[in-house]
Amino acid sequence: MIVVATSDVHSPRYLFQYVAALSKHSELCREAGVVLWAGDMVERGRVEALLPVVEATRKKCPSARIVSVFGNEEYMDRETYFIKRYPHVVWLNDSYIVVDGKVKSIAIYGSRGVLDRPTRWQRRNIPGIDAVYKRRAEKTAAMLKQLREKADVVVLVTHYAPSYLTLEGENPKIWPELGSKTMEKILLDTKPDIAVHGHVHRSKRLEAMINGTRIVNVAFPARGDIVVMEL
Repeated sequence: MIVVATSDVHSPRYLFQYVAALSKHSELCREAGVVLWAGDMVERGRVEALLPVVEATRKKCPSARIVSVFGNEEYMDRETYFIKRYPHVVWLNDSYIVVDGKVKSIAIYGSRGVLDRPTRWQRRNIPGIDAVYKRRAEKTAAMLKQLREKADVVVLVTHYAPSYLTLEGENPKIWPELGSKTMEKILLDTKPDIAVHGHVHRSKRLEAMINGTRIVNVAFPARGDIVVMEL
């Protein structure tokens, strides 16, 4: 199965570049079975800004199921608006979907992810954010273990980086606010086949391997392109 992945389009900021990237890979996009969005597909919670992204994606990847997680720009208090407005998108919010391919089945678990250190804004505006991240990490670990029994291929999709390995290029002082070593330990323990993430705009190391898990930063500002994978 061909999978197209991206994140951080921040529509309308990188909308035209995203559409151009879909056109560049038009043949593969037409064959894609899944399009993965790893969050921040709009700017500052603008629900209406996702419409041209959805329309372009459905036009260029007509056979693909669009599967998305929320990023920090899809504000938590607007999740229901995104879900109602875009029913053609499968929204994974600490949940999973199993997709049957021609040869193998693929389990996709999606989440905003975990930060080792909540941002200043999060500490001020989200009560109990540390506990939220702790529960989210525990659920992710438990579900990834279960999904290995449900599908041939296990994919983790988070907005925040599940490892520090793909943070190179960003200021090390803010790495705890971009990703999580806690999640890296979960990868080591549960061994998903691929961990897709976004959020890291200035990454110079876009991919890494850890104990057999391929970690892929698909943030559009870091790549200037979409990612096409064959599973």
